[in-house]
Amino acid sequence: MKRHLLLTLAALWLFVPAFAGADEVEVVLSGKYQDPIEAYKVGSSYYLNAKQAGGVFGGQVYWYPVSGRVQMSFRGRQLQLLVGSREATGAGKPFKLDSGVLLRSGQAFIPLGFFLSEEFSELSGMESEFNERTKLLTIDRRSSVGPLRWFSYEDHTRIALELGEGLKYSATGRGVSAVELSVPLGVIEAPEQGRISDGIIESYALRQDAKLARLEVRLAKPGLSWKVRELQSPRRLALDVELLGERTVEPERAEPPPKPAPAAVSAAEKPRILSAAPAMPAKRRIVVDAGHGGKDPGATGRSGALEKDINLAAALQLARLLREEGHFEVMLTRDDDTFVPLADRSRLADEFGADLFVSLHCNASPDKKESGFEVYFLSETATDPEAQRLAERENAVLELEGKSPQDEQASAILQAMGRTEDINASSELASLVSRSLGRRVDLLDRGVKQAGFYVLRGTHAPAILFEMAFVSNRQDEAKLGSKKVRRKIVEGVYAGVLDFAKRRGWAVR
Repeated sequence: MKRHLLLTLAALWLFVPAFAGADEVEVVLSGKYQDPIEAYKVGSSYYLNAKQAGGVFGGQVYWYPVSGRVQMSFRGRQLQLLVGSREATGAGKPFKLDSGVLLRSGQAFIPLGFFLSEEFSELSGMESEFNERTKLLTIDRRSSVGPLRWFSYEDHTRIALELGEGLKYSATGRGVSAVELSVPLGVIEAPEQGRISDGIIESYALRQDAKLARLEVRLAKPGLSWKVRELQSPRRLALDVELLGERTVEPERAEPPPKPAPAAVSAAEKPRILSAAPAMPAKRRIVVDAGHGGKDPGATGRSGALEKDINLAAALQLARLLREEGHFEVMLTRDDDTFVPLADRSRLADEFGADLFVSLHCNASPDKKESGFEVYFLSETATDPEAQRLAERENAVLELEGKSPQDEQASAILQAMGRTEDINASSELASLVSRSLGRRVDLLDRGVKQAGFYVLRGTHAPAILFEMAFVSNRQDEAKLGSKKVRRKIVEGVYAGVLDFAKRRGWAVR
């Protein structure tokens, strides 16, 4: 019997298709590169080394070559697979694989699609994406609590914590200078702590306990009032710590409040004045520009990541955050992989009646050690040679439009420099975004700079161009590929915009 089984396994190895080739898959786990996983590609499908892949996802892996069995353990849950079989058993229920487990060079290889499935994500507590073009597997911890973000308003500070559906929560005071939020059965992506030190909230710490997620907030001084309420779309808790008022915890709502019927609004529609008494100011309009797109890929990362894809993912997330605020109308210059000429981007902003224009990009340099973020606003003269080089690279897309970058840039700067007020406001916005980012992200702060970016010249509003990080730097590229890190970057821009709005006296609460 044993001899028969060995012959069967040998036959499975021999009958792996001839077009199967040894390969490797790069891995980014929570924004950091890991050792590559050995892989085989059969036709258009990838298979990952079972032991290596299971380990990257945080499991314990046992390989039994005699029986051809793979056993994995994730958070006490068992998963079993068998060479040649398209079925697996995990947490007491069956799973279907797109194809059978392979045996190659004495090791088991599991179809990559299984690691991307919802079933495996639920079992392992991790979620992943695979870019077939770059052969990059990006993995982040799955969570039901978070992300967390905060912002300092004039008379209060808010910490917002996203919450999965069905989860309950409680809020209690801890002494006279701390507040604790507890979410039974909540799971966080990763422990997180930070200092706010704005005179209202001193610090916060989000951590995972055995059967709950816990957020502890330290107040800047004893006796400050606070309240917690639940917001929707997405569901989140808002902890407001105020200088005045009563301490209250609003009761949980079984059902979200009814929403008004949506109204169709075109991009060029004039601002609506709310009819409440007293009259409220119109919503401010913000244009979020995802740099490059379509036939213009932008910079290419060391692993093959395309700048246009990263820019779009960040722009969509920033637009969502700003819309959640409830005080802004937001327009994207593109919401898919479309080529939009530079002049059209600023034209769209002007037709929309933009109050702010934010263009998102990724940097690149021949020097692979260069890293960090930079925030730019328009100027006739670049801050330094590197800023000039960057502007020339970003403006080079004009050639795809059949234009001369030199002639168009000269004309653009002459138009823009007449708007001194917008330039000064752009400088202020850039500084606030840079400061906010420096407090939230683990990236080198390269400061605020100036250069002649064509995309900024035609917008009759404060406008900045944000270079998130260097895709040419291996560590930066990994961070940009992580949903968690990219979210932190976007939150930094969002908070900087809110800071600017607050200083301008716009309706922000």
